Amino acid sequence: MMLESHETQNRVMLEVNYFNCPAYGKFSNDSHRLATLQLEAELDNWHSSFTAYVSTQKAYIEALGGWLSQFVSPKVEFCSSGNSLVRPYRINWPPLLVTCHDWLACLDKLPRKTVTCAMKSFGKDIHALWNQQGEEQQQKRKVDGLAKELDRRTLAFQRAERRILETKISEQESKLTARNCIEYIAERKNQLEMFRKRLDEEQGKHLASMQETHGITINGFQRGFSSVFESLAEFSKATVKMYSDLGTYMKNAKTEENNDSNISYMEEMGSQAPSCKA
Repeated sequence: MMLESHETQNRVMLEVNYFNCPAYGKFSNDSHRLATLQLEAELDNWHSSFTAYVSTQKAYIEALGGWLSQFVSPKVEFCSSGNSLVRPYRINWPPLLVTCHDWLACLDKLPRKTVTCAMKSFGKDIHALWNQQGEEQQQKRKVDGLAKELDRRTLAFQRAERRILETKISEQESKLTARNCIEYIAERKNQLEMFRKRLDEEQGKHLASMQETHGITINGFQRGFSSVFESLAEFSKATVKMYSDLGTYMKNAKTEENNDSNISYMEEMGSQAPSCKA
């Protein structure tokens, strides 16, 4: 049953809110981003299917009511007024046509806009997640590039330092050369340290980007997905009540019709009965 399924899905999403999970730890890769894109496409398809489901029902009821109204005298125009429910007994509509009228009026009152708004809002969350994953991947590539460059510069510095220390110089050149070598090594080491700080800053940005991706994911699913299933559960509940009320009306109308037939039959039989003379 659709109502039971959506209520179960909504209950599961509420339970997810109490799960403990790490704040971050894994960066987004191409497979994660592809899964997000596929989820967005499925949600769009879900939204389209739901909209078509409601529109198809409405078109069916309008077609059925329009066909039945052709047999009512005087002929009336059957359409969705969007106003409050009116039971047109005064013009002697048959129960089936009254049911179609009530069915269409109740269908217009179902909370379908709440469902579509929840789906659209969740769709925006998913798209924001896809964009954030892209930014995180870009930052990860930047960090990886800087890390490789740091390794290259560190290795070059170590080779230069080793070569200088192993160079043999005369006593006359020793003081001047030693001073120049020390200054050169210090300058190269300072440049290397500045580059390492730059890498640390970019790594901090990547960590913050991962945390933001995680936050969008958790908040989007806990809030967005929960809202979708909650709205679907409310829509299904309203739909069940709508069909229950329509069924009750049809049952009462049939009973009333049978009672009217019995009364007409008794009146007819009474008119045909022979009179008794004293």
